[in-house]
Amino acid sequence: MTARTLGRYCGLLTLAVGILLLALGILPVLILPAREPVVNWVLDNDWAALSTAAFVLATLLPLVMTGIYAFQLEHTGVTGLIGLALTVLGMLLLLGFQFDMAFVWPVLASEMPRLLDFDGAMFDAPRFSFIHFWMGPLFTLGMLVFGISTIRARVFPRWSGISLTIGMILSAGILFPPLLLRTGGALLATAALMRIGLVMLEGRPLKPARSED
Repeated sequence: MTARTLGRYCGLLTLAVGILLLALGILPVLILPAREPVVNWVLDNDWAALSTAAFVLATLLPLVMTGIYAFQLEHTGVTGLIGLALTVLGMLLLLGFQFDMAFVWPVLASEMPRLLDFDGAMFDAPRFSFIHFWMGPLFTLGMLVFGISTIRARVFPRWSGISLTIGMILSAGILFPPLLLRTGGALLATAALMRIGLVMLEGRPLKPARSED
């Protein structure tokens, strides 16, 4: 498989993830009960489908970010690598959290609903609260560094790098309030991912690769 073909596959994956992100940015606002305790969300009939889709999204996002990094590897340098590492680390922490939300929380909601209160025993547990607290800042810091390196690389349109950075930060916790803010982030990130995916699919970056003299 050539690098060009691999880049096209990464482009297709990026487009697909953009569509999934858009759906998860809009659907929770429309179908989840607004201003309700978390346990009521989990007991809602639509929770299983939404949380499972969010788990799939959290699984695919590290692959997409790695593909975007690889496509502009020659132009991002160490800054891009640091941004990617922090972003992927934050995403992996989020992946574990999304797994619990999709497959563990429904059981807790039925058997031990008080555990799902934000001031309950689970969120007060030191190890859980440590991961829950730090996954957001790690992801945000990583996206800021990665976004800056992407904008400077000029492999993708400048606006797509800006929209990707802002949108991904706002939409990182898709199923948690404030939902409207994260919906706006999902729209920004989706627009960026669609444009980036098309560039990767075409295999023609805005900035030509450096020649090897």
